[in-house]
Amino acid sequence: MTKSPLVSIIIPTYNRAHLISETLDSVLAQTYQNWECIVVDDGSTDGTDQLMASYCAKDSRFHYHHRPDDRLPGGNAARNYGFDVSKGEYVQWFDSDDLMVSNRINSYIEAFNKNNVDFVISKSKFFNCRNDNKSYSFKNSEISFLSFSIGNVSWITNDFIVRKRVVKKIKFNESLKAGQEYNFICKLLLISEKSFFINEFLTLRRYHNESIQGERNLNKFHNLNMRFYAYWSNYLDIKDLAKMSCFDKFALQTCSSAFLMSKNKIKLPRHFYTEIVKVFGYNSFFLFLAIISNKFFNKYHKPYLIFKKRVHD
Repeated sequence: MTKSPLVSIIIPTYNRAHLISETLDSVLAQTYQNWECIVVDDGSTDGTDQLMASYCAKDSRFHYHHRPDDRLPGGNAARNYGFDVSKGEYVQWFDSDDLMVSNRINSYIEAFNKNNVDFVISKSKFFNCRNDNKSYSFKNSEISFLSFSIGNVSWITNDFIVRKRVVKKIKFNESLKAGQEYNFICKLLLISEKSFFINEFLTLRRYHNESIQGERNLNKFHNLNMRFYAYWSNYLDIKDLAKMSCFDKFALQTCSSAFLMSKNKIKLPRHFYTEIVKVFGYNSFFLFLAIISNKFFNKYHKPYLIFKKRVHD
């Protein structure tokens, strides 16, 4: 007999009372029934309390919490707190403005039952704007820490469900302002690469200007600055765990490209050049040349250094 383990759906939210109802209704519509949905409020002021009270009264599988005052503000702390109070064997983090396809959780559990894996991945697509789904053109055999960390394969937090015991020792980095999902998944893949990919769109994402992606698209410099610090912070956080020169080179080259594209306007952190020289050695000269050219001539030749993005066996 196929078992029906408890699945914990963890949803951080902030001032989404006008949107989260659709998200929660898509949870209610799941064909798989053994779930708990933990909504963690990050300090909303828009009536989210009243809305959540109605859902908790409607169905006892909904649980509503406020982020404790002793935790840093932000979605990362809300995700971590939701994990701390969750009781499921499997954990699914989800966004408060996106929707679940009705067979989503059931498809995940079937994949776990048929495969000896630690996490299962599916695909997302926007339901209210044009899609570019090239990110999901990969196979199960291509999923690894290195392939994800350098961008050969890609997915987001909404896309995967994981065994709780596998991620007990890792958390979302609460100090990060960008790249927190990328950082978390990198750390997950350093623990386990035992995964299964469902080649189906099981999440419907909402695009709007208030979303993180929408804000990035509206402001080029903001986008570049966030990209720089996402990869720089991730590099500092896991370079000693990964111990892979390809990862080091990719992370620092991505930071360098963002800096040059910003016309040298991004404020470089301390020790950035030290890390560049340590990782690239004499080839660092080409980056410094590009920076000087960018400063005085407002143009540069891309310093590819010695890194090739695509990894071959």
